[in-house]
Amino acid sequence: MKFHYGTHYSNAASVMHYLVRVEPFTTLHIQLQSGKFDVADRQFHTVPGSFSSLMDNPNDVKELIPEFFYFPEFLINFNGFDLGRLQITKEQVNDVKLPRWASTAEEFIHKHRQALVNTRPWKS
Repeated sequence: MKFHYGTHYSNAASVMHYLVRVEPFTTLHIQLQSGKFDVADRQFHTVPGSFSSLMDNPNDVKELIPEFFYFPEFLINFNGFDLGRLQITKEQVNDVKLPRWASTAEEFIHKHRQALVNTRPWKS
């Protein structure tokens, strides 16, 4: 059978993927992953990396959740959860890495929200 998406683009697992650093989503994520955090490489740990995956991988169909436009705390590991290490670089996953144009989670949210109301096209 032919189809466009193997999973629905908006589902509870996608929400937990993005909100893993914030309770109660941390606990729900751990329950979904049989009592532990998912492999670090599959977790949301970089905005640019997630964007690249969404653009290049036809199987990655997650949509942005509302928190991308108002809740900078979801990008920061305030609770100090041990989210594991990336397999290749051995880098510890902690706060979400932001695009170069945002130096803080607050700036990222502010600019993201501005993009929603901007009527002029962006220059690349």
